Amino acid sequence: MGETLRLHGHAIEALADGFRIDGERSGPREVEAGRFRLRLSHQNMPAVVVLDTEALRPDVGPEWFPYDPAYRFVVFLERDAAGVSIESTRERDRAATRAGWFRFDIAGASHRVMALRMDEPDASADTLEVYFTDATSGRESYRMRYVEIAPEADGRYVLDFNRAYNPACAYSPYYNCPIPPPENKLAVAIRAGERRPRGATLA
Repeated sequence: MGETLRLHGHAIEALADGFRIDGERSGPREVEAGRFRLRLSHQNMPAVVVLDTEALRPDVGPEWFPYDPAYRFVVFLERDAAGVSIESTRERDRAATRAGWFRFDIAGASHRVMALRMDEPDASADTLEVYFTDATSGRESYRMRYVEIAPEADGRYVLDFNRAYNPACAYSPYYNCPIPPPENKLAVAIRAGERRPRGATLA
């Protein structure tokens, strides 16, 4: 923290709760720098990702399981707030708040997952996240997937695994992605949401 990085014509300083860009305070965002875009990320480990709009890109694209309503659940949050530490792909723990638990049934068996909110400057105050693995992880799907969940007007939540998506690290090893907690390792196969990316060579 406090060090200034001079990159492609911009002075960028990492702060405890954001950045200072060319002398002005800012939250995480993208900054134009000629042919480059600087993606400022603050995930308990401030980072600047340099995106080159003219660089050659591998032919890697998203693939999806067919939509299946059996993987959509309307549930209440079992509140159980606590501070937790989440591992990350950059080998540095990230602070989060456990909001509670969601319970659901698949094929007659009961399961539950921890719902989290990351304690970071760019995290939404209203949205909960479920990071999970399942029996398809590392084979039919990427090694982990995420679902964002917002509250409904009646206080319930829609936990829809058809909206499960791959983290950015499924497409590039340079991102810092939360790793699902052990409590969210599901023995059942969730064949819904995003699959393993087409053409991907990553784990």
